[in-house]
Amino acid sequence: MNINATGEVSLPFAHPVYVRSVLDCLNSRGVRPSTVLERAGLAWHDLHDGKHMVDFALFRRFVAHAVEASGEPALGLMAGSMLQPYHSPVGIAAVSSETLGKGLQFLSRYSKLIFGSLEFHLETGPRVSTLRVRPTRPLFETLVFVMQSIVGAYCRLLEAILGRPADELAVGLPYSHPDGTDVPCLRYVRRAVFGQEHLTLQLPSELLHLPCVSADAKVFFDAAQTCQKLESEMRHGGFVQRVRGALLDQLTTNPDVAELASCLGISARTLVRRLGEVGVTFSDIKDDLRKTHAAWYLQHTELPVETIASQLGYADPTSFGRKFKSWYQVAPSKMRQALRGGLQWSGAAAR
Repeated sequence: MNINATGEVSLPFAHPVYVRSVLDCLNSRGVRPSTVLERAGLAWHDLHDGKHMVDFALFRRFVAHAVEASGEPALGLMAGSMLQPYHSPVGIAAVSSETLGKGLQFLSRYSKLIFGSLEFHLETGPRVSTLRVRPTRPLFETLVFVMQSIVGAYCRLLEAILGRPADELAVGLPYSHPDGTDVPCLRYVRRAVFGQEHLTLQLPSELLHLPCVSADAKVFFDAAQTCQKLESEMRHGGFVQRVRGALLDQLTTNPDVAELASCLGISARTLVRRLGEVGVTFSDIKDDLRKTHAAWYLQHTELPVETIASQLGYADPTSFGRKFKSWYQVAPSKMRQALRGGLQWSGAAAR
């Protein structure tokens, strides 16, 4: 059992990308994200993809302060709807799958890379397909927020896959009907039933055969491989996370294997061997960190492309530009325009 710095049991709960989507939502409503982070005991450096999942005790405080600062009881729905698929390899694989059904199967299989304490299970019947979401531990007062977030994110994902809103979606919610006549969920879905045992998201089974509008076999393969590696990292303890964290801290200087191994107090041979035991390489990790943070800088900062290249350890902006196009099939400047315009993004979207 792990104990965090405040003496609480540490239970990894949510990927930093999910917390960042809540901060994006707060910012869009005129709330300073840094204030909410500080009150919750979090900092921006805790939310890099090279870090561990945010543990539940911190997440619980974060949600309480976020809802209070926004004054919006449906903040979870709004934040979930802002979680763009391209923000994680799970989302990228889902939207680049061959069909909606295969995308949802992938989501169900790898959901723990986003939520560490939730189980997703896809059941397909002759008429109705149901995605069931069940917490593996009590969520206490965050239950409504988390369930709302999943509904919002699911609606966003379906729209990215189908190229249109999924008006056929019906949900079952594991909490009571809100007071008053305003039911926030009905802004997003056709039908909502309250007081259910678990969250359920239902679609007509016939929709599962529809093709994804951004289907791309190569993009899917690359994203699926990344998910497999991340899953392997989760199963084999924290060593890969230590490497990712140390590399992220020094990414600007572009350290090689020997330099990073020295920082970790081990030999380069040991570093390579231990990474190989879980099926990843040093270059895999560096490439993944650069890819993720390049997109984040483009969307969330005004830094010139040349400065972003330097921040990611590229001495030559031209080399960064070529590498970026190999990741996303588009130039950095064009992706920034698309992201600022609120467009969905996946590797296939540039074609």
